[in-house]
Amino acid sequence: MLVSDSENPEREIRRSLEQSLKQLRTDYIDIYHVHGVDLKDYGYAKERFLPVLKKLRAEGKIRAIGITEHFVEDPTHTMLQQSLQDNCWDVIMVGFNLLVPYARRNIFPLAKKQDVGVIGMYAVRSGLSQPARLKALCQSLVEKGFVASDSLNSDEPLDFVIGDGGALTVPEAAYRFCRHEPGMDVVLTGTGNPEHLQANIASILKPPLPDSILARLERAFGGPVGEKGSLRTTAGHAESKA
Repeated sequence: MLVSDSENPEREIRRSLEQSLKQLRTDYIDIYHVHGVDLKDYGYAKERFLPVLKKLRAEGKIRAIGITEHFVEDPTHTMLQQSLQDNCWDVIMVGFNLLVPYARRNIFPLAKKQDVGVIGMYAVRSGLSQPARLKALCQSLVEKGFVASDSLNSDEPLDFVIGDGGALTVPEAAYRFCRHEPGMDVVLTGTGNPEHLQANIASILKPPLPDSILARLERAFGGPVGEKGSLRTTAGHAESKA
């Protein structure tokens, strides 16, 4: 469900929900998200949408109310920080991966304290599944001040997670990184290819990455945030899934 400027959000949400229930042939939906919310739209979402969703939850038509950030434009999670301070959402969907792990500092601890469910998105996407995009994205992270320039091999930025890291591919390492992160409840994965799906599941079920590799990833990508800008690059963040 997307934030909109509807004059009657309750009617719009109810109509959309009833249509979804009919199409899914079910009486309820487990988690219903207000999706892709920027900080500037958060107040509207809370004031106009949340009361309707609480009514629907009380009626048993949804079980949990979620909110999702606009991660590429807000990699330091300013909107989700505000949502957790308000403590009125059951579930959050947060962007988190081995290149941009800042949620472990400013999101996961509070979510755990408040018993808010955490769904992780952007575990892989094209930035970690395609070598050319990965190289461009890491270069962008260096330029924006998110990553120290001397911490990576500029030609193959994540070469160290293969071999010594015990991973066969970068996407496998990326899924293992997210799956075993304390504070992460669910890691999203998506594809239209059954074999690809099986590979993703196999990666998620593998053990954590070695401590030495996790420590190197933390040194490279887990430091203080530099310029708190967008992660968007022409080559680095297409919306393809992996």
